[in-house]
Amino acid sequence: MLRVVADTNVLVSAAIAKGNEYLLLKEAKLGHIRLVLSLQIIKELKGVLSRPKFGFSNEQVESAVKHIISISEIIITTSEIDVVRADPDDNRIIEAAIDGNADYIASGDKDLLRLQKFRNIKIIPAAVLLRLISQ
Repeated sequence: MLRVVADTNVLVSAAIAKGNEYLLLKEAKLGHIRLVLSLQIIKELKGVLSRPKFGFSNEQVESAVKHIISISEIIITTSEIDVVRADPDDNRIIEAAIDGNADYIASGDKDLLRLQKFRNIKIIPAAVLLRLISQ
């Protein structure tokens, strides 16, 4: 089974719209992929969803985060890398992929996508990953 780390952008998009990111999480819920997230990713997700521009109540944020946790494998990261200098927080996504033995990082982040690959972990948009899963 493919192991996938979804970056915060993907998780937020899945929470607010029923596009490719939502479908990717649905694949995790159905057991077609293993969604791997770190505590740092969960914390960042909660913070982003709590921003006023999204208009979520505290209860809605908690509900969305709990749902994502329920379909994910939550890991503790120990790796420390400094590959993405433009946005150091993106390094937390790569660390989760390393420590979670991920095959892919699903991302909409231009700094991560520019890397295309880190070690043996491919970094691709959710739409591309969905096409790979359906083959």
